[in-house]
Amino acid sequence: MAAPADLATPMLAVAVITVTAQLFGALAQRCHQPRVVGEIVGGIVLGPSLLGALAPGLETHLFTSAVRDQLNLLGQLGLVLFMFLVGLELNPNLLVGRLPLASRITAAGVLLPLCLGVGLAGVFETWLPDLLPGHHLLSGALFMGTAMAITAFPVLARILRDRGLQHQPVGALAITTAAIDDALAWVLLAAVVALSRSASIWGALGSFIGTAAWALVVLVGTRPLRRWLEQHYKQGRDLGPLLQSVLFSGALFSGVVTEWLGVHLIFGAFLWGLAMPRYAPLRRKLEQQLESVVLRLLLPLFFAISGLSTRIGSLNSPSLWLALLAVLVVAVCGKFLGTWAIARLSGVESREAQALGWLMNTRGLTELVVLNVGLAQGVISTELFTIGVLMALATTVMTGPLLGRLGYGVVQAPNRRVAIEEL
Repeated sequence: MAAPADLATPMLAVAVITVTAQLFGALAQRCHQPRVVGEIVGGIVLGPSLLGALAPGLETHLFTSAVRDQLNLLGQLGLVLFMFLVGLELNPNLLVGRLPLASRITAAGVLLPLCLGVGLAGVFETWLPDLLPGHHLLSGALFMGTAMAITAFPVLARILRDRGLQHQPVGALAITTAAIDDALAWVLLAAVVALSRSASIWGALGSFIGTAAWALVVLVGTRPLRRWLEQHYKQGRDLGPLLQSVLFSGALFSGVVTEWLGVHLIFGAFLWGLAMPRYAPLRRKLEQQLESVVLRLLLPLFFAISGLSTRIGSLNSPSLWLALLAVLVVAVCGKFLGTWAIARLSGVESREAQALGWLMNTRGLTELVVLNVGLAQGVISTELFTIGVLMALATTVMTGPLLGRLGYGVVQAPNRRVAIEEL
């Protein structure tokens, strides 16, 4: 049994992280920014970039190696359950009537930044090879492309709701496009992780085929369970603690399966969320059971671990700051131009096409997930991780002001209810 002294430091670390995340999250909301911006900044503040620079002894004592391991485990648990919630939030009904146009926009909005990111990785391989320390250039290049191509579906949904756009044509098209983009991003990430973990493309193909088979099992094999759950809830019978525990544990088990298959825990949890019933009252019930503890306690620990890995001081040369500028330009231009161009060619009005481009440029927590996976796999360096975190913050922060300049101002006060869209 652990001695009290062994528990005191990690408990204190959790308390400090939780309060810091909420303070910075509330500050971000006051500035009309998504909470995730403040919570990511809070994690950076507690890391070597600020606390470590001002009080290195305090940071070292509070976040020892043992404490970091414990925080990482809890943060990964929060991340897995969050991915379950993301899968739960994706509604196939969003695609009805808008699938052809949204698919075209998604294809361009993913393909252009993906290609630009792969090209930028090739430049880094020659110019700053330490940024991509992996043994396989292909996995590093694909990872860079994926990091450039993603959109943060939950953050985008929150921005639309806060600005009263979710029922307007631009909001409906944006949420549909982001839903397709989000699903495609996780497939891309799964492929990149499988490639980075395998010694060859054939090994990665085996992992990917195994994961596709598991996806089929989860999404098709659970249909009887989905029908039974929906009927059970419609008959007025609540989900008891045992049934809820089984459903939430299913996300962990599905994550373990995809981890064993050579992909990542988060992909399995996302699949399990997709497999849940789409009946709105039941979905909201499942969300309410998890959101407070995941979004207010466990996920801030993930932000803190990310902040401890973010070392702004490591960008100590003009070349690295130029690399940051290059990443930011590629991320913004690739996502915006790809989305805007196809939207205009498809007949979307100019102002709405611009708004759509800036909305799809939002990255938030989704980018942080991708970056942490890349760092854990050894595909990217700490310096490139830091560059990616700063890019995620910049692309998320710029969305609100740019929408405001287009006339899509904030018209609703932030909802006090804890919601996944806050992230």
